[in-house]
Amino acid sequence: MRTNDRKRTRPGRNPILVLPVPTPIGRLVLAATSKGVCRIELPGPNSHLLANVWLALHFPNSSHRVGINPALKQATEEFEAYFLGDLEQFSFPLDTVGTEFQRAVWHGVSEIPFGETRSYRDVAVAIDRARAVRAVGAANAANPLPIVVPCHRVIGSDGTLTGYAGGLETKRWLLGHEASLAEQPATRTHPQPPA
Repeated sequence: MRTNDRKRTRPGRNPILVLPVPTPIGRLVLAATSKGVCRIELPGPNSHLLANVWLALHFPNSSHRVGINPALKQATEEFEAYFLGDLEQFSFPLDTVGTEFQRAVWHGVSEIPFGETRSYRDVAVAIDRARAVRAVGAANAANPLPIVVPCHRVIGSDGTLTGYAGGLETKRWLLGHEASLAEQPATRTHPQPPA
């Protein structure tokens, strides 16, 4: 995961660009600064509004508008390849907004291999914060870059699916999509998009 980490942006001449991207799970809303993609809003009835609220909170001095830049172009190409089953690791530039602890959690989550899952406790142990399981859960819930930072791969310690901003059906679909691709190529099947 390549990132240009920061906590807040300074007022800039370049607006944040926002781009809706159709996918099998619904329309993602991507937002990018000149440094990289800073937000991926999962599909939902208010996804564009939620993206705008997030941008206003985290980039209060920047305007935003619909548009495309090199990071968004690469992101749309990589998302298309991911949903077609031709990509397991994203490489488009990111402009990550979060605290030091959140970024540590997101890095730990990004280390979960494609087609596999880990519990919140596993992630806490992996980042040397074994007693911070609840804080890991909160940081995971605040992930601004779902799918790329694969928070859908984090499940309950008993193996159950836990909350997901895109809904449990979307989480189940993403896990099924990745699990089917992690199998031998001869046995690959593609799950149906969530209803």
